[in-house]
Amino acid sequence: MPSIDEDFIPFGFQYYRSPTPVRADWDKDLAQQAALGFNTVKLWIQWRASHPEPDRFEFGDVDELMDLSAKHGLKVILNVIFDTAPAWVYMRYPDSKMTTASGQVLEPTAISCRQIGGAPGPCFHHEQAGAWKDAFLAAAVNRYKDHPALYVWDLWNEPELTVSIKRELSFGNQVCYCGHSVEAFHEWLRNKYGSLAALNAKWQRTYVHWEEIEAPRQQAIVNDLVDWRMFMADTVTGELKRRIAVVKQYDAYHSVMCHTVPAPIFNLITAGSDDFQLAEPCDLFGNSLGSSAWAADLLISAAKGKKLINSEIHAMPGTTALKPRKLDWRTLKEHILIPLARGISGYVFWQYRAEVLGYEAPAWGHTYLNGDPTPWLLQTAELNRIVQANQDLILRHDARSDGVAILYSAETQIANFAAFGHLDTYFESLQGAHQLLHDLNYKAEFVHERDLAAELPRYRCLWMPFPIYLNEADSRLLRQWIAGGGTLISECSFGMIRAENGFHSYQIPGFGFDAVFGVREEWIHAAAHLDHSYHERTIDGRGDDIRVAYEEENALYDSDGTAKTRYAKGAYYQSEIRVSPDTEILASFGGAGAASLNAASLSAAGAGADPNAAANAAVTLNRYGSGSAAWIGTLMGAAYWHSRDEETRDLAERLLHRAGCAPGLAADGYGFRVDILERDMQRSELSGAGAEGNADQGGNADLGGIADEGSKAGEGGRTTEALLFVQNLLGEPAVRSISISGRTPVRCEPWFQDGEASVEGKSIRIALAANDIQVYRCTLLSATSS
Repeated sequence: MPSIDEDFIPFGFQYYRSPTPVRADWDKDLAQQAALGFNTVKLWIQWRASHPEPDRFEFGDVDELMDLSAKHGLKVILNVIFDTAPAWVYMRYPDSKMTTASGQVLEPTAISCRQIGGAPGPCFHHEQAGAWKDAFLAAAVNRYKDHPALYVWDLWNEPELTVSIKRELSFGNQVCYCGHSVEAFHEWLRNKYGSLAALNAKWQRTYVHWEEIEAPRQQAIVNDLVDWRMFMADTVTGELKRRIAVVKQYDAYHSVMCHTVPAPIFNLITAGSDDFQLAEPCDLFGNSLGSSAWAADLLISAAKGKKLINSEIHAMPGTTALKPRKLDWRTLKEHILIPLARGISGYVFWQYRAEVLGYEAPAWGHTYLNGDPTPWLLQTAELNRIVQANQDLILRHDARSDGVAILYSAETQIANFAAFGHLDTYFESLQGAHQLLHDLNYKAEFVHERDLAAELPRYRCLWMPFPIYLNEADSRLLRQWIAGGGTLISECSFGMIRAENGFHSYQIPGFGFDAVFGVREEWIHAAAHLDHSYHERTIDGRGDDIRVAYEEENALYDSDGTAKTRYAKGAYYQSEIRVSPDTEILASFGGAGAASLNAASLSAAGAGADPNAAANAAVTLNRYGSGSAAWIGTLMGAAYWHSRDEETRDLAERLLHRAGCAPGLAADGYGFRVDILERDMQRSELSGAGAEGNADQGGNADLGGIADEGSKAGEGGRTTEALLFVQNLLGEPAVRSISISGRTPVRCEPWFQDGEASVEGKSIRIALAANDIQVYRCTLLSATSS
């Protein structure tokens, strides 16, 4: 088994991407990092730089950097870079160059992030080129596997198909259409379907020979594109597995990882990157751009309990044209504390020195161009000191869940692109659902469609964003789960396209789910329409006038005595449904003073239509067996992704509460995001590490004594230690009381000098500056478990 140091929090910088920084700076730079308390550096080993001829390797630069790292007590993440292929590879194998759907052959080139050239590398299905990659990696592994500085092998820096060259989303930018890839696709299809008859039934084709199968190139049919892009996702994952196998053949001790870029920046159309697939073969897992709640929650769900590293913190982005901003203390805290609040326990900034070569210069640095420390470098060192002092909770906290998950569907993503020519509707709905849960203080989790059978029983509630593509097996699984007590919340177009044959369902919801939701769609109205049949356009307007009316929950009334109405938002579509008698209507489209895409129905019903009228029902809830199913007849998640409005958030909260799902952490009013890392002291031996906090960017303080005091307070109950993370989402200072389900706070002390908190009964009163984030070390008391 590979070694993973469970008592180590890697915290440091990307340092070397040849040819920068230059050799003259190496020793003093690494010495300075160690002196400031950092413990990790990341070094690149690039194929083109280290393998200049077929029979010659050049590792002298990496040798020296590894030795210097060991000298200064720094652990090294060795990031092996394959998408800078040597010139001789292309000359020897000209047929290894990738080909796009539009017919462009991708010639090797230098780009801003691969300054030495050779990008994007050879086609992943070119076996001879692949064998040379194996040889290069084997040489690197055998050279450094016994080096004392080595921490982990990072085998793919941001996995994607063309290393940004054809990342822009379009049908023409898809790769690869060379003969090697098409042949590999045929073999993949043989393994999936077993017979041409089965494939023809799925694709609606009449192929007689496997060799006849064409790889899809443009918008037309859904199922062929789903297979084509899933094949490429399997290709990317297979490439990672191949690299891992090479490492483990020669080095059984060190761990392997890769680090991804979160969707939708990397998608399954032009990038071929699926975090859930890529995490599976890794020992550790990481990402770039991981400082947001979205990226962190997605990474955690994909990794399924594996140790995580925020591998590229982009705190100082910029270009030659667009200079970087100076990094302020609040923003720096967000880069660390947002992922840390969710349990991510490794941090590597891109990068230590400012870049000096190419389009990325003079940005990205934690030092000035001459290598002198910046104020934010010193602040980062102080933040690292506090983090390391709290290892006992950061590395050994208890898992928690609020029982709510969002379905992450790779196939729906691809089907969305096949049908719409973009991914806006899917990803806005997906990210909006996450944003709603985040803003309502739920612990947001994702379930990948391929893990549905194994993971769905863990949850009480599942949110399905714009679920246009569904198969019979998953629909049957969902039906059984709902009948057993689960709650499904689905946006419109559930099962619109049947995966079995690619047909549009004759009835929506599909797969007989009209009985589950208690609704049947009679029409769906779009925010945009064709003006004539030869004008090729897609849904390109969100329909900002879609309003979802619901009654004020606290029985507030207008002056005329009618219940006060609030208006949430919808986007893109408005479903016109027939509602079963026992189905409850929670909200309706339109209403007095509100617009609707279904203007004809509203006109027929009258300008002041009853918000509960079934003809305009927008949100419904139906009991099914021991569970329930909620129908949202629009893309509410997409609307909230853009609006962040109070009314949509309020309606979603009401729906979740009706589903029996309440967050374990709550504030007395919107605006504070609360997270916790908690450890039950009666289930684990308390480490002797002192809890450090109450420090500003350069201060010192100690919270020693919490455990002893908490243990006394905990007589007759269970004592837990916790790190409480609280972020003010508002643009103004605010005060809130924080409650933790089943816990009574005993003591609460801030990490930083400007943190304010006081224990008041069963809650903690916290004051935060505008947009600030603070951390508090707390002792909590809970009732004794039987």
